[in-house]
Amino acid sequence: MSTRVTFPDIARIFALLATAVIMLLANGLQGTLVPVRAHAEGFSSTAIALMGSAYFVGFIAGCWFSPRLTARVGQIRTFAVLGAMTAALVLVHALVISPLVWAALRAGIGFCAAGMFAVLEAWLNQQAANAIRGRIFTIYATLNNLALMGGQFLFTLADPGTHVLFSVCAILTMMCLLPVGLTRQEEPPRPQTVSLHLARLYQLSPVGMMGAIVVGLVSGAFWTLAPVYAGHRGMTDHGIALFMSAVILGGAMAQWPLGRLSDRMDRRYVIGICAALAAVAGLVLATPSPWAAYASLWLFAGGTLYGATAFPIGSLTNAHLNDHARREEMTQVASSNLFVYGAAAALGPVVAAGVIAAAGLDAIFLYTALMHALFVGFVIYRLARRGPVPAAQREPFEVETIQPAPMHVNPQAAGT
Repeated sequence: MSTRVTFPDIARIFALLATAVIMLLANGLQGTLVPVRAHAEGFSSTAIALMGSAYFVGFIAGCWFSPRLTARVGQIRTFAVLGAMTAALVLVHALVISPLVWAALRAGIGFCAAGMFAVLEAWLNQQAANAIRGRIFTIYATLNNLALMGGQFLFTLADPGTHVLFSVCAILTMMCLLPVGLTRQEEPPRPQTVSLHLARLYQLSPVGMMGAIVVGLVSGAFWTLAPVYAGHRGMTDHGIALFMSAVILGGAMAQWPLGRLSDRMDRRYVIGICAALAAVAGLVLATPSPWAAYASLWLFAGGTLYGATAFPIGSLTNAHLNDHARREEMTQVASSNLFVYGAAAALGPVVAAGVIAAAGLDAIFLYTALMHALFVGFVIYRLARRGPVPAAQREPFEVETIQPAPMHVNPQAAGT
C-alpha cells in the first residue's frame, strides 16, 4: 500500500479538516478573549485562574461522559449538540459579567470541547489508512495549529470590551457544524467505555506520566493567564495577539524536527533538553528586558522559545509512553494519560494564582520555569535508573495539535 497522501485521501477527510480548522479559529479567539475581557472587567488573577481550572474540570467530565452520549445518539448528533451548546455558552459571556457565572460557562465549554474533539479524531482515524495515518494526523495538526494562531488575529478585529468578538466565536462554532453535518462519509463505530489504570501508567513510563503532570500544570496556567500577563507587560490588543501567535508558531515549527530527532535516540534526552530550555524561556519571560527599547522583542523572543520547547514536551512524553505500552493496552494508556493531564491542568491555574498573589503577575513564568526545572531533574534521575527503549520498539512520533488540551482527546483514536 502507498505511504503517500494523495488527493483522494485529502478529499475523503476534507469535511473533517474544514470542521477542525473553523472550530480551532473559534477556540483560539476564545482562549485569548476570555481572560483579557475578564481582566478588563476587574476580575482578580485568582478568579481568572479558577475559570481556567473550571475549563479543565469540564474537559475531564467531557472525556468521561461524551462517549456515553456518542454511544447513545451517534457521532454527528453528538457533535451537533455539543457545538450548539458551545455557541450558546459563549454568547452568555457577553450577557452576564460575573466570575462565578463565567467559571461555570468555562466548565461547560471544556465539557463540549472534549466531546467534539473526540468525535473528530475518532472519525479521522476511521478514514485514514494505517499506512498514512501518521501523515494524515500531521496535516490535521498543522492546519489546526495555523487555525489556532489565526484565532489570535481575529482578536484584533474588534474591541474585546464589546459583545462583538463573543458573537464571532459563536458564529464560527456554529459554522463548524456545517461540514460534518453535510458530509456523506460513514460515521466511525460508537465507542466503548475505557477504564483507567494510573498505577500501570507510572509502571510503564515514569517520565511519560510525570511529563503529563508537568505539561498539565504548566499549560493550564499558561493558556489561562498568558494573555493577561502580556497585557500587564504593556502590550495592546494587537501586541497580545502577536505574543500568543509567536508562542504557538514556535511550538508548531519545533514539533516535527524534535519528534523526528527523538525517533533516532533515547527520547528522554530530547525531553530533558526541551524542559531545560523551557525553564530558560520562563526565566527570560519573567525578567524585564535589559534594553528598554527592545522590550517587545524580548517578550516575542522569549515567547517563541517557550513555545518551541514547552509545547512539544506533551507529544514527546506521549510517544515515550507508547514506546513502553503493548499494542492491546494503548487505548487504556491513552485514556489514563489524558485523565492525568486534565487533572493537572485543572490544578495548574490555581497553583499559579497562588504564586501570582505572592510575587506578582510576572511570576507566572517563574512558576513554569520551576516546574520545568524539577522535571529536568526527574528525567536525569530516570536516565540513571533505566536504559533506553530499543530503536526497533519505538512508536513513530506523531505531531499533535497545540491547543489548551494538547493531548490526544480521544482514547480510541490514540490507541488505534
